Amino acid sequence: MSVTLARKLKPLALGFALIAIFAASQQAARADEVNVAGYTNGCFGPCAPPNFSGQQTASILGLTWNNSTFNGTTSNGFLALGNIGQPPGTQNFNNLGSFLLNGSSATYTGQLFTLRASFSLPTGINGGNTSIFTATLLGSVTSVNQGGVFIDFDNTPQTFTFSFVDPGGQTINGSFNFNVNDVSVIAGGSNVALTGNITGRQEAPVPEPATMILLGTGIVGAVGVARRRRKKASTE
Repeated sequence: MSVTLARKLKPLALGFALIAIFAASQQAARADEVNVAGYTNGCFGPCAPPNFSGQQTASILGLTWNNSTFNGTTSNGFLALGNIGQPPGTQNFNNLGSFLLNGSSATYTGQLFTLRASFSLPTGINGGNTSIFTATLLGSVTSVNQGGVFIDFDNTPQTFTFSFVDPGGQTINGSFNFNVNDVSVIAGGSNVALTGNITGRQEAPVPEPATMILLGTGIVGAVGVARRRRKKASTE
């Protein structure tokens, strides 16, 4: 390769190098944590849970459910919803609700519980912002500290995808998985929190190929103009 050809190709090589650096920086900066907020509702038996964010309870025999609101942000893509349970009449926060079981004699095996989780954040959730989880109850109670109830949920994670425009006008896309954990409640014990997990991330769009080409063309052109100016100045 002649020296003249090499000099002509230098601006082009520099332009592509700068494009690569810019693209890599965009890729590294696009991943972000997900802010999640919402509330839960529940009911016993074959039922459809209500859908509102206010305080709500439901009971069957001696078992009482108490709903919750939640608001948190993932860290390294993970958020635990497992705050301490509150008594009926006091709404829970940052768990999925709570259960309280008294010491009244009862059999619970075969009973059903349905949980509705509704998300107000992130906005722009595709296909609706609510999710239903069902549970089967197992156990019986004889008296205080004799017996208990195991609430066996379908623990399969449910996936939510979302897309929204942030205050800066940038389109944010992402997804998160949400699952509910099983819970055991002792007769005559304290309020037991229903817990769950969220894993996910959101990301800003990577510049389109056409945008990258235009950027590279501009860089190459700017480099060429600068070289011509330097060459002209050296000959004067």
